[in-house]
Amino acid sequence: MTNSAVENRAAGSRQAVVQRYVDILTDAGLKAVFGDQRNKDVLIDILNVILPPHRKVKDITYETTEIPGFTLFNKSVRFDLRCRGEDGRQFIVELQCYHQANFFRRCVLYASKAYDMGSQRGDGQVYDIPPVYFIGLLDKDLQDMQRYSPEDGIISEYTFREKSTMKVPDETIFTIFVELNRFTKTKEECATMLDKWCFALTHIGTLDRLPDELRTEAFERLFQACEIARFEPEVKLKYEKEMITERDYYNMLNTAKADGMAAGLAEGEAKGLAEGEAKGREEGLAMAAKEMKKLGLPTDIIIKSTGLSEAQIAEL
Repeated sequence: MTNSAVENRAAGSRQAVVQRYVDILTDAGLKAVFGDQRNKDVLIDILNVILPPHRKVKDITYETTEIPGFTLFNKSVRFDLRCRGEDGRQFIVELQCYHQANFFRRCVLYASKAYDMGSQRGDGQVYDIPPVYFIGLLDKDLQDMQRYSPEDGIISEYTFREKSTMKVPDETIFTIFVELNRFTKTKEECATMLDKWCFALTHIGTLDRLPDELRTEAFERLFQACEIARFEPEVKLKYEKEMITERDYYNMLNTAKADGMAAGLAEGEAKGLAEGEAKGREEGLAMAAKEMKKLGLPTDIIIKSTGLSEAQIAEL
């Protein structure tokens, strides 16, 4: 979950409106909806739009749901799903929605761990290992990787390929990113199922009803699963608490950054020189980083927010 998404959902203009559906792209929303195995049919619907055609999911079994140290608050809402395809074959899907520094490397790391777990089942030298598909739902561009994606592409896929022929020798590890910030169509312009799912995932937290353009059984299931009033009391309470924590986290981060930037820029602007302004900006970033360190924010979050290196932050 990116800080821009939380900021937008927490904007003052929306606070006067009672939110009917969860924001599925928040950690709290993803956990509340897809952490409930009664909603696995909805999850299957989404996966079957994102995964390649030969990997259609018929049923899923949940495994672990959290890995320490992967995202916010030293934990990650990450769904480890054992899938059975329509052809009866088994494969693994890892689903995650948060974006942070070094996200691509982290996705490859955890997909590799899941693949390695599949090799530890005592099959000798047969290597009958189920393939792994790591799916990241993002509401911003994948850092440093956007130049490899089509300009209008929503889904990008990375795997082992032969460089000149682009052939895939075998199904092993795949990382798939759904970059929802690239999606700009209105509901009236949605022509394909992928369009409709991208619209629903992007906007459901701000809607007050299921749009007529999406009125099918699959989306009726999604909107019912995301309706806050339908949650069990303990699920609703947990969701609301986690959303407050998530909003407070980003408000705290942005306040620290803004205060530090303002203080540093004031000195630079007072000099009235470009070099003074540059120095002020640098000092502002340093001050912001100091405040973030005082608040106990993770180093990778500070790096992402200020652009400072790990070594610079360590010296503060």
